[in-house]
Amino acid sequence: MDVSCEIWLNKRSINSIDLPERIGAAPGDTVLIRLVNEGSPLHLTLSAPDAGRFTDFCHENLFVDKTAEVPVYIRNDVFPGKFDIEVITGYGTNRQKFGVVVKERPKPKVEETPLPPPRPAETPLPVIPFAVVAAAALLFIIYAATKMVAFEAAAFIVLVAGVLAAWFLRR
Repeated sequence: MDVSCEIWLNKRSINSIDLPERIGAAPGDTVLIRLVNEGSPLHLTLSAPDAGRFTDFCHENLFVDKTAEVPVYIRNDVFPGKFDIEVITGYGTNRQKFGVVVKERPKPKVEETPLPPPRPAETPLPVIPFAVVAAAALLFIIYAATKMVAFEAAAFIVLVAGVLAAWFLRR
């Protein structure tokens, strides 16, 4: 992300400097210093002697006719802090500085995905299939005692009905 600031030169008088008090930046940003000259062309120096832990920018001597832009790259791996950039005109007669406050990069908001609703506890099978199995077992006991084929067929039909009931009543 680019952070820009404007510095006005020769606006009030010869070699005058109008600049912001401070600007904010984050690690990885580029501070774009835009120099606007409202008077005759001039030489100026930008200097950042205490910025070594934030940027590789140290100083630059410029000739500004109308406008100029100077990028100051902030390193990605820096901790929050502050450094000054000094603007010097008139071969050292006018000096002003402004602060660059390096803030911690805001953490991206993590969008929370809604959790699925909790599954209901496993419910036991309904009582009906168990009753059907008990009835089929009773019919087989009666068949074993009487040897009547009707009880055997009834037990088979009841067991099939129990399996179908358990199948269709499951959740």
